[in-house]
Amino acid sequence: MKPAATVRDAVFDLFRAFGMTTVFGNPGSTELPMFRNFPEDFRYSLALQESIAVGMADGYAQATRRAALVSLHSAAGLGHALGNVFTACKNQTPLVIIAGQQARSILPFEPFLHAKEATEFPKPYVKWSCEPARAEDVPAAIARAYYVAMQAPCGPTFVSVPVDDWDRPCEAITPRTVSRSIRGEPALLRECAAALNRAERPVIVVGAAAARDGAWAETIALAERHRAPVWVSPMSSRNSFPENHQLFAGFLPPDRARIVTHLAGHDLRDRLLQRDGAALADHAHDVALGQDAFEPALVHHQHRADLLLAEQFDRGSQLGVGLDAHDLVALGVENGTYRHCRPP
Repeated sequence: MKPAATVRDAVFDLFRAFGMTTVFGNPGSTELPMFRNFPEDFRYSLALQESIAVGMADGYAQATRRAALVSLHSAAGLGHALGNVFTACKNQTPLVIIAGQQARSILPFEPFLHAKEATEFPKPYVKWSCEPARAEDVPAAIARAYYVAMQAPCGPTFVSVPVDDWDRPCEAITPRTVSRSIRGEPALLRECAAALNRAERPVIVVGAAAARDGAWAETIALAERHRAPVWVSPMSSRNSFPENHQLFAGFLPPDRARIVTHLAGHDLRDRLLQRDGAALADHAHDVALGQDAFEPALVHHQHRADLLLAEQFDRGSQLGVGLDAHDLVALGVENGTYRHCRPP
C-alpha cells in the first residue's frame, strides 16, 4: 500500500484507475464532503431527480461497456432511484452506486436523513451491498463493488458511506486485474454442437445479451450456417438480431401459449442469450445457453431445458466464430465443415 491523505483521495484514485471519471447524481448534505476539491479531470452530470441519474448512468455504462458511477442522497435519494435500479438489474448493467449516510457518531440515535439498514434497502436488485465497518475500509469496499459489478452477469452494486468518513486518514489500495470472462465446459459445448448437427429444423431464440456481449456477428453466423429462423425473446431490452435479415422471424410475445404456437414444428430450440425460460410442453429438444446459468432463480425458470450451459458471448466465445475455425465454429460446425438444414 502507498500512503494517501484521506479516504476521499484513495477513492478518487480508484475511480480514476477504473475509468469512472463521470459521476451521475443528485447530491445532498451527506454527499458533499465526497466532492470537496473535486478533481479537474472528473465531471459531474447533475440530474434533477435520482431516478434520472441512474437512468443516465445505465445508458452510459451500456454505451461504454464499463461500470458507471452513481451518487445518491442517503435513503431518500436511493428510494427515489429504486425503479431504475431495478431496470439496471434487469439490463445487467454494471453500476457502482454510492449513497451518503449520517455521521457514525450519531447513527445510534437514528438522526434525520439517516439510512436505517442501508445495505438491505436496494436488495434484491443489487449484486452486492456494503456499509463498511470503518472509514478506512471504504476504498476496499468500493473496489469490490466495482469488481462485482463488472463480473458477468454484470449488474448494480451499492456502498453506503457515512458523511464523516471522507476526511479520515487512509492508505491507498492498488487496483487489481480481475478476470471477467465466463467460458462453458468443452464437453457440454460439444453436446450443444452435436444437438444442432442432428437437428433438421432448429430454431434460435435470442435475448439482450447478444448485443450486450457484442455477439451480433456470431449470432448471425450461427443462424446462417444452420438456416435457423431467429426469434427475439419477449421484451428483450436490446437489439439482438437484424430485423431485415431473411432469417429474422419476429418478436415472441410474452404469452406462453402463443410462444408454443410460434415455435411449434421445430426439433431443436436453441435459447441463446435470453433470460426468460418459458416452459414449452412438447417433445422438442431444448438447449439454453447464457450467463444466467449462474443465477439460481433463472436456472429454475429454465427447468424444461435439456441442456443448460453458462457462456459469455463475445469475440472470444467458444459459441461464436472464435475458438478454432477447424474445431468448433459458430456452435455446431465441427472440423471446418457444416451441414445444410432444410430452409425454415
